[in-house]
Amino acid sequence: METNRNFKHIILYINAFVLGFALMGFEMLGSRYLYPYYGGSIETWAALISTVLAALMIGYFVGGIVVDRFPSFSLLGILIILASVYLGSIPKSASFVLEWMIDVFGDGASSVLLSSIVLLLVPLSILGAYTPFAIRLSLIEHVKLGQISGMIYGISTMGSILGTLTTTFFLMPIAGSRSITYLLAVLVGGVGISFMGYSRKG
Repeated sequence: METNRNFKHIILYINAFVLGFALMGFEMLGSRYLYPYYGGSIETWAALISTVLAALMIGYFVGGIVVDRFPSFSLLGILIILASVYLGSIPKSASFVLEWMIDVFGDGASSVLLSSIVLLLVPLSILGAYTPFAIRLSLIEHVKLGQISGMIYGISTMGSILGTLTTTFFLMPIAGSRSITYLLAVLVGGVGISFMGYSRKG
């Protein structure tokens, strides 16, 4: 029982790091997708940052409600896999979506905000939902709420820092946006698959 509990916490912590890494990697990539249409202005970055923060807010609220009703590793795995599929579709759909946005809404602040929302809000909200899911699933057999919450938030933030730096300073100079998008989508999908596997094992 103790071994299984320790393994559960390890997988939750590792995946918190991976998803934190991927989330900020996609924020950095978002600037690449938006740049040809809206440029790299402060408005573009404000739209991206606001979208990511809104996604986290939605994920925290909705994820907390859902996990209290359905505290399930398999549900978490399914949601994360769906997010990875959405993210993996961005390279092929982004041009169509962004061109349509420009045609309909122009290239102003509202257009870039809407484009950011369409590209990233849904999948990043799912990634944001991971934190309340992880905390709730950790506490099924544990009562150290402060310690567990702090570990998950702290490890996720460490992943976010590394994801920002790695994507910006290492991946972007050597690889195209599509390749990086697919790589990060595969990482996210791997997290989902790991939870599906853990659910079956448990």
